[in-house]
Amino acid sequence: MVLIRASGNVFKITTVYGPTEPSCKDAFFAELLAQKPAPGIKWLALGDFNQIYRARDKNKRNINHSRITRFRNTLHACELNEIHLQNRKFTWSNERDNPTLCKLDAFFCNVDW
Repeated sequence: MVLIRASGNVFKITTVYGPTEPSCKDAFFAELLAQKPAPGIKWLALGDFNQIYRARDKNKRNINHSRITRFRNTLHACELNEIHLQNRKFTWSNERDNPTLCKLDAFFCNVDW
């Protein structure tokens, strides 16, 4: 938590580097939920989540819809909303001839922010 003494404003910033291993995703979602601050505290969670939360955040059809649902449920329980990326659809590529493109990096904030 950060306190700006002059104004008394308090906020929390959580930087994320989510796990790449599928077996670690649910523990990551639980850890993110555990980071949720008390009501009234501004919260910004940002970074490489290594997880998409919408099918359109990936250019190929091999999508784990169940994991997307669990991630979306976590974001909802955390009361986090996306700060939309401007002028760019994807943030990651595997750089192959027929690349997989995904939006893995994101910014989310609560309504207090």
